[in-house]
Amino acid sequence: MKKMKFLPRIIGLIFLAITLTNCSRELSSEKIAYRLERSIVKISSRNKPGHITGFFVSGETDVCTVVTSANFIKKEGEKVLQTNDEKVWDIASMKIFPSNIDLALVTFQPEGKKCNYPALKIGNLENLKIGSSIYISGFPIESEELLPKFVSGTVSSLAKSAKGYGVYYQFLNINGMSGSPVVDVRGEVVAVHGMSDLEIIQSLESKKTSLSDAQKSTFQQVVKRIETYDELNTFHWGIPINLFQEYRVQAFPHYVPLVSEVGVDYTKLRDLLAAGNWEEADKETATLILKVADRVLQERLDREDLQNLSCKDLSTIDKLWLKYSNGQFGFSVQEKIYHSLGGSWYVWKAYQLGGATEEYYKRYETAFGEKVGWREGGEWNLVWDSVNPNTPYVGHLPWGAVVGAGEWIKTVPRMGLFFSRVDACRL
Repeated sequence: MKKMKFLPRIIGLIFLAITLTNCSRELSSEKIAYRLERSIVKISSRNKPGHITGFFVSGETDVCTVVTSANFIKKEGEKVLQTNDEKVWDIASMKIFPSNIDLALVTFQPEGKKCNYPALKIGNLENLKIGSSIYISGFPIESEELLPKFVSGTVSSLAKSAKGYGVYYQFLNINGMSGSPVVDVRGEVVAVHGMSDLEIIQSLESKKTSLSDAQKSTFQQVVKRIETYDELNTFHWGIPINLFQEYRVQAFPHYVPLVSEVGVDYTKLRDLLAAGNWEEADKETATLILKVADRVLQERLDREDLQNLSCKDLSTIDKLWLKYSNGQFGFSVQEKIYHSLGGSWYVWKAYQLGGATEEYYKRYETAFGEKVGWREGGEWNLVWDSVNPNTPYVGHLPWGAVVGAGEWIKTVPRMGLFFSRVDACRL
């Protein structure tokens, strides 16, 4: 009976903990405004009136990358970009998204080798519901000074429309804010601000006969709103951020999205690899593998950890190594070499089940070590003083994550288990 008395209290504490955890992810409007102000830019024509807004996203390490609306970018005239520190930049490249989606990516060359302007975090469209609060920050046309306008709104509908638009919301719009980030209560981008109801009507008017049933329904709803409401500029549409994520890879074929299934940040690894700092990049990779497995405190991995490493995270790490080594280094490169020498999960399993001797099993790992330059004079050289970062050996790196530098199971069994996971993930 005593246990039953405590049950409601325990349930209440669990509920409170969950509630506090969810709430803690939300930011105050002041914090969101501050975050957006540092990451938005003003894009204008050098010799023509008018401008739009854009915002920084992660991209190539040697340029600054901005996403914005394509309508203005496609207009004639040389475009320039102004950042919040009032510096004016010439645009180096412009990429218009395919399928008539009203998005564009522009880049400019920073003063150093690294873009020091903060990129906004891309959110999850699934977190956006009808009635959700949103915030938008951009540069109004009414002011010549670089003063951003921060406004709030509410999502009214989630429906497909013209040019990729699919998030409908209500707020008092100001010209010049097209291309602004639409963020949720976490301060994460969920859409790119664009057209008003009136502009949607103009875009769909000539295509009414070819619209889908869903688009016709949206068209009729917009017409009804325009006929009913006086403030036409109060109702607006944004392009869902998932379309940006989908087409960014097409716009920049060599871009590696820093995606993680378990919330690991790969920015430092990318920057180390881009700088050619192979030693620190290898150490960072070994640390990241521990983070992926949630074993940082233990400082080691067991067999189960290795067999359950996130494929999405392994793929991100592998793609970064492949890109910055021009295909010479990476988990997938190593696994192909290992497999070509006869090593595989089946060999390791046969050894575990007693169907192969330890010597039979180890000879594949020995052959691999010699092939990638990890062995010399019949000995393993698994310390950085002996590993040459400028090696001609294909597959030489990374090694710390593969052999478990500093947190050994045993070098050989660890290697076979790791490559069996790489193979299972089809990297």
